[in-house]
Amino acid sequence: MTASKLRKISTRSVVLLLIGCFLLTFLLRVAYVLTRDTREEEVYVSSNANDLSLGSWASEQGPLRKNYASEKSLKIDAPVSASEPSQKYEKTATLNARTERFDQEEKHLRSMTSDFNAIIQYENKNGNPGNRSLQLMIGVRPELFDSFYVAAQGVGRIFVNSVVKVDKTTEFRELNAKKASLEKALASLNELKSHAGTISDLVGLHDKILDIERQMQELGVELGNFSAENEFCTVRFALFENAAAPAIPLLSILFKALVWTFEYYIMALIGFAVVLLVALLAITVVGKIGEVSKKD
Repeated sequence: MTASKLRKISTRSVVLLLIGCFLLTFLLRVAYVLTRDTREEEVYVSSNANDLSLGSWASEQGPLRKNYASEKSLKIDAPVSASEPSQKYEKTATLNARTERFDQEEKHLRSMTSDFNAIIQYENKNGNPGNRSLQLMIGVRPELFDSFYVAAQGVGRIFVNSVVKVDKTTEFRELNAKKASLEKALASLNELKSHAGTISDLVGLHDKILDIERQMQELGVELGNFSAENEFCTVRFALFENAAAPAIPLLSILFKALVWTFEYYIMALIGFAVVLLVALLAITVVGKIGEVSKKD
């Protein structure tokens, strides 16, 4: 094989190698642009939804009533009285979802709530179309809680789901004990009203009676949350609208990727050529120095 043919083959191989590297760089850039846009959109929506969902529940739901339920006590060695026949607990599910079909998913969630005979105890809806959010606190009967929780996971795309159960039996018994103590104190004070005394004593006695009655009213509200007629478990559902991002035309992506590839590929070739040139100069200089050393 002649030297000219070898040079042709070598030149063709180098050209094909350069073209192959260029095409590979171009394809990698296109893939990066496509995956980056999708990933950044998901991170943006997820972070915003988490900020909204975690902040609003705590700040806006404080004064609402608590939902409690009851079940048979599992403690055989600790019998309970007739007034406290079961274990009391608070069970709360938290579900956060996002969707592009906000109106349809909201309608589905409300219809499901009605089908399960649940009640919406708190509602907060805000935002403009494309960036709306809906927060619902739903009271569900304890026997339907698990079924509702599973069904609710079909609304939108769930990205947060949890269930927390807290025993409230001790708190319930403490409230009953406090109620019994207040009733005894009130009965004693009412007996004192029949005894003679100064006006100041009667006024002080009247104030004490009013104070105890006020405490008993507040206690009655707290105990009312434990009433069998008001037994619910809580589902906190936050739905966020994730408006579909406008699709970027494929030709635009390809053109931008091509421009980027030309720019950085040429810069890489220039950098590579500079490195080769410096290396050749260094080799030449070292060779010259070696020749001079031999002559000396």
